[in-house]
Amino acid sequence: MSPPSAPASTPRHAGPSRSAQLWEALQSGVLDLERSVARAGQGVGAGGLVVAIYVTLFVSRQLGFLSATIAITSLWWFYGVYWALQQPRWQRAAMLVSPFFEISIPSLCLLAVYRAKGGAYAVGSWVPAELYTVFILSSILRLRRWLPAGLGLLAAVQYALIWTFLIAPEVGQRPETLYQPGVHWVRSVSLLLTGLAGTVAVIRLNRLIQRATKSARSHDLFGKYQLGDTVASGGMGRVVRATYCPEGGFERDVAIKLIHPHLADDEAFVRRFRTEARLCARLNHPNIVPALDFGVVDGQYFFAMDYVDGTTLTELLREAGELNRPIPLRITAHIGLEVARALHHAHAEAVDGRGRLLRVVHRDVSPGNVMVHRRGHVRVLDFGVAQAIGRGPKEATRTLVGKPSYMAPEQLSGGPVDARADLWSLSVVLWEMVTNEPLFRRDLEAATLLAVCQDAIPRVASLRPDAHPAWQTFFDHALQRDPNARFIDAEALCDALLVVQSAEGAATADDLAELVHRVTTDVEELELDLD
Repeated sequence: MSPPSAPASTPRHAGPSRSAQLWEALQSGVLDLERSVARAGQGVGAGGLVVAIYVTLFVSRQLGFLSATIAITSLWWFYGVYWALQQPRWQRAAMLVSPFFEISIPSLCLLAVYRAKGGAYAVGSWVPAELYTVFILSSILRLRRWLPAGLGLLAAVQYALIWTFLIAPEVGQRPETLYQPGVHWVRSVSLLLTGLAGTVAVIRLNRLIQRATKSARSHDLFGKYQLGDTVASGGMGRVVRATYCPEGGFERDVAIKLIHPHLADDEAFVRRFRTEARLCARLNHPNIVPALDFGVVDGQYFFAMDYVDGTTLTELLREAGELNRPIPLRITAHIGLEVARALHHAHAEAVDGRGRLLRVVHRDVSPGNVMVHRRGHVRVLDFGVAQAIGRGPKEATRTLVGKPSYMAPEQLSGGPVDARADLWSLSVVLWEMVTNEPLFRRDLEAATLLAVCQDAIPRVASLRPDAHPAWQTFFDHALQRDPNARFIDAEALCDALLVVQSAEGAATADDLAELVHRVTTDVEELELDLD
């Protein structure tokens, strides 16, 4: 039973101090708890019931003043920890410090039993040992890797100090096994081992949680696709790396083009998006990124295409410029040939479902739309502004689309645009690769438009003295502002590039793969040096 409260007539100064009352209440409460645990006869397994028994003890029976004091003090202590955790500036400190206060509670209980019943009783008490275990194992739920080990170490040190300096001198050299020093050193070591076991459990739990999270995310699909990181973004939409994972169980890396949600209600834009997917599906060539799927998921339009693990020609040009190391001329000729072959297929070989020529004009050939795979493959992408002009060779489109610095003069003037506009754009790209300088791009868009239509085109030798004269012959023909004076088609442009290639030397996919690797690596090292 709890000790009776002091008589009301007792003068305040004659009674014990407040701290003495609290200490006496702690002793009384721990002894009551000790008797309850002993009656339960649960042994080691009673650890999980300690807190419940503690609460039940003080709620279910008439509390004396001292027992009520310790109960209220405990509640206020826990409330103080809870309050501190809610304060932003104290939250981190409270989370770090509060567990180490908690592990001191069993030591405080051990001291209370020692003061109330003596050392011989204290070493046989179940309550401190069970509380040590409960607090160490409950710290696993915080999922902080080294917290259980830290609490186990602190508990072992506290128990060893109490035994060494308080209990051991009192029990002396008693012959019973319970009072032998080795038993208590083993207890201290077992507390440390319990903490280490808790740390191992936290590590395992974290791994299981990560695995479960990954598994859960694998089911959070966009239709049949698991979306990943965004690899490109613009005003009209974005391209996301994704994994095609249908019910069959196999997986494949793809790129998903998504239009921005606010454009889903724009019928003209959605129609153009459908056209891009339809045309890409008809372009079956190793140098063109094909469309694999098209659809709507939760109101968002998308189409899937092959994922090209590499970089754009824009990045290669930018990085080559930063390193002041122009792209080798034979590799430039190789890339030009690959892109020209892709355009030849789009212009003269792609057919619709009835076998009729589509005559697809890309209308936006630029470095950003040429991908270079890490293995050296060249692929043209983004037929989002392409136009199929039909079977008639004189048919053309007059819609103004594309990037001004790479547009053909007839595009900018609003004239009819056919396949020869793509050949102009490719030639501008090749000129930039050869000289490592943009041909028409200026700071102001108006100046760029004037440059395309009027500015003289510099001689290649003035910017790249090591270029073979065959390059100048090629550009003299390819960069004629009159479409009728240019190469008649992509096949003719390929023939001219073969002449350049014979002069500069042939390159292979391995050469291009090595360039991609070297340029990327050099830029990363340069960035590290700058940092």
